Amino acid sequence: METSKISSYLGFCIRSRKILFGVDNVEKQRKNVFLLLADEKISENSLKILIKSKEKFACPLIIIQAEKLGELIYRPTVKAVGITDKNLASAIVSVANSESQFKFYSGGNN
Repeated sequence: METSKISSYLGFCIRSRKILFGVDNVEKQRKNVFLLLADEKISENSLKILIKSKEKFACPLIIIQAEKLGELIYRPTVKAVGITDKNLASAIVSVANSESQFKFYSGGNN
């Protein structure tokens, strides 16, 4: 499983301050969000906001199964993040493509 690689990429985002924690911060952002990550157990209203943000920023939304997002970023209460670095976002997407616990949101029920 490549979660250590994704955890490393997320750690780089945190250290370089290229990450937005929470749905509210993602919603407030006006531009430059290249990837959205959410826990599988996020609330319906928060998911709706993330879907609107996905369309606004034209970026992928990855749903992480088994409630692992908090573990990956070492913040157990965070259920959604936005990545504002284009290179790190593409690196995370390339790793997530090969893993079954990461599902790309494409509309409808996940």
